[in-house]
Amino acid sequence: MGILHLLAYLTFAVFVVAIAARAIRIAKMPVHLRWELYPVPHEKGKAKYGGSILEELDWWTKERHKDYLGELKVMIPEILFLKAIWEYNRKMWFGTFPLHFGLYLLIGNTVLLAAMGLLSMANVELAFLVPVTYVIGWIGCVLGVIGAVYMIILRIADSGLAKFSTPSHFLNLFMLGAIYVTGILWLSSDPNVIANSSGFFRGLVAPSVMPSLPVTAYLFIGFSLVFMFYLPFTHMTHFFTKYFTYHSVRWEDETNLPGDPLQDKINPQLEQVVTWSAPHVGADGKKNWVDIATSPVPKKEKEEK
Repeated sequence: MGILHLLAYLTFAVFVVAIAARAIRIAKMPVHLRWELYPVPHEKGKAKYGGSILEELDWWTKERHKDYLGELKVMIPEILFLKAIWEYNRKMWFGTFPLHFGLYLLIGNTVLLAAMGLLSMANVELAFLVPVTYVIGWIGCVLGVIGAVYMIILRIADSGLAKFSTPSHFLNLFMLGAIYVTGILWLSSDPNVIANSSGFFRGLVAPSVMPSLPVTAYLFIGFSLVFMFYLPFTHMTHFFTKYFTYHSVRWEDETNLPGDPLQDKINPQLEQVVTWSAPHVGADGKKNWVDIATSPVPKKEKEEK
């Protein structure tokens, strides 16, 4: 087993464990303050006009019917095409869309190449996928380079965006750019790029058949592994944390009745001691939220004349 195998296994293990740990930690966080912004996509028959079950008399006694297809209609355009950025920050969309979509294509291509490599071990050849994966690889890398260069320039040139751009933003962009550039170099210099790519995945299972790879392949794989290794520790985990943002914050509208599971989550939060210094809150470092919520509103002292 070579060093490349060890690095690939280690990177995958760190990625999975770190992502799982972060997801579990977020899932266990206290209940977020409810937004109550409508329409909520899963409001069956009501979302189209901004309504909700709250319109109905004694709504809490009614059986709720969620429209999961309605959620998908919102999530898919947002995930694939970054719809919100298109609507609210068009200038950024022209860079961030090709940056992300190029990555989507490379991830999809990786799945196809892995399938080709692993199935070939069972003498199942998917020759029709060779030109398909070649074209997808080129499109993904070219889009990615355009997006990375555009976003680097935008974060430097745009005065508003530059204020919020940190070294980590540029590191991520340069790392993604390096993946896309080395991908282009590998595609353009290796006549057996598809066979070698699928062979790499076959070699992870059977190291004895790992193909002899060119330098450009090692560069591409190296940058990809480094990126995959540190990604779980950056803000780029928004690729899965947005699930919690939507389902646990923006769209969270579960009933809160005595005996409901939500009640068991909220009660411990109400017992937290409040240390806010704002005078209108009336906190003294000893009262909890229940004490404050059931206390008279602090009256403003009359100014002496």
